[in-house]
Amino acid sequence: MAKHPFLGLVALGPVDPAILRKLCATLDRLLLLPVRVLDPKPLPRQSYHITRRQYHAAQLLEFLIDDGETEAFRILGVTAKDLFIPILTFVFGEAQLNGKAAIISLFRPRGDDGGPPASKRVLLGRLVKLSLHELGHTFGLGHCREDGCLMEFSSSLEELDRKNPAFCRYCRIFLNDYFRNQGLLPPLKRYAEIHAPNASTPTAGSSHKRRP
Repeated sequence: MAKHPFLGLVALGPVDPAILRKLCATLDRLLLLPVRVLDPKPLPRQSYHITRRQYHAAQLLEFLIDDGETEAFRILGVTAKDLFIPILTFVFGEAQLNGKAAIISLFRPRGDDGGPPASKRVLLGRLVKLSLHELGHTFGLGHCREDGCLMEFSSSLEELDRKNPAFCRYCRIFLNDYFRNQGLLPPLKRYAEIHAPNASTPTAGSSHKRRP
């Protein structure tokens, strides 16, 4: 682990620097983990699927690890290209469970798939949710069934927009325990003050799944 752990943001392919700066500043405020914008990297050609016209998210994760910043505690790739995994038509992002790398896409949150263009405020809100969701996977969290929790699976922008900008109580406890076990301060000191009506306490029937 790095002596001074930080989250590194890496643009994969052309990404508006203003978006990276705003995302960096917002994540830095929400987490106790410092956030840095790292040098951009080109998209590897082998990750492009010519028939689907999308980029293979899992292959991009491997690229981030092989060519990534070794000092970063976690690496979050940001791309403007559409992402997929073989079993799904598209994904907003992907992450290594208990791993180092995660990636999110601006393509659909921005409206590049033919949907209505998102305002800057809406786009940033979506990207923050996606970033925290995918980073949650790298910290060991699976998909959560608690309504409104950030770790709920989102298959559409409507579902993403309905999610609260907060982890449920169960996921916050898990994350804080995880960081204590890593010898780091809990990352959600500021974030835990957000109490969303449907994401504060898990119900008796709630369960939590790990990503395959």
